[in-house]
Amino acid sequence: MKIFIFIQLLATLLFSSQIEVETRIYSLIIHSIFPQKTNVKVWTDDNEKRTFLNTLTSVKVVDSPKKADFVIIQTPLSYEPKAIVFTSSYKTLKHYQDDAIGGFYWQKGRPNILFLEDNLKKHELTLPSSMEQYVESSL
Repeated sequence: MKIFIFIQLLATLLFSSQIEVETRIYSLIIHSIFPQKTNVKVWTDDNEKRTFLNTLTSVKVVDSPKKADFVIIQTPLSYEPKAIVFTSSYKTLKHYQDDAIGGFYWQKGRPNILFLEDNLKKHELTLPSSMEQYVESSL
């Protein structure tokens, strides 16, 4: 299964733009975290992400992190959000390492997905087996 996901991700990288790749990865992440939810409220501080998140089924982009089930943060906020935090940069993931469930960011032209085991447990979240390879005990 891991090889299939890797090949699929590699093919996607080779034949798609970065935005298309991000859209597919965020769709996979959101649907993995909220498998039973038909309308996940998502907020992000990144306008480009907001645009493509609006195209995802079962996702409603909201105008405030206080209304969100899931927040995707590029830069640290001035307060701690109550929603599940996911970051889009490694630096921000380090900042939120005690609260964020993980992050997805680009490094040297490659996508990196990381989930923090303790924070997944704190939020009582279980990822599908296909995503377990991205779970780490620490940064």
